[in-house]
Amino acid sequence: MWKFSLLDGRSGGSACITKRGQLITAPLEFSQTYAVTADATATAFNFISPKAGKRFVITGILIDAGKSVSTSTAGTVVIYESSTKVGIVATVEIMTVEMLKNTNRVITGLNIITSEGTWVSLKTTDATVFGTLLGYYVDA
Repeated sequence: MWKFSLLDGRSGGSACITKRGQLITAPLEFSQTYAVTADATATAFNFISPKAGKRFVITGILIDAGKSVSTSTAGTVVIYESSTKVGIVATVEIMTVEMLKNTNRVITGLNIITSEGTWVSLKTTDATVFGTLLGYYVDA
């Protein structure tokens, strides 16, 4: 058995190896799922709440426009950061997408980090929209 360290010459940081023998290069954690049902318009539906000293990394987004979404117009779905729990004004807009009745969007392979101390929420102009956020918290 040999002992060695893999160091970054610029930052001085070292790579980690898990107890499973995995060399961690990215991502740092496994994603968790956070789901909401947006059943009202112009309302904040919170995926995640802020945690002290943490930021959130978004690794995937799933959105499904239900059968009650209007057939004549598309509903606008916004995923955003807000400084308050019930805030519908985005401090950072993560994604805006138009959704037709009975359609869905699956967006994976993301690596989006949010601001410290913010809620990540969904709002829609046409209920009912189901949203799932995938990701994990990291140290700020």
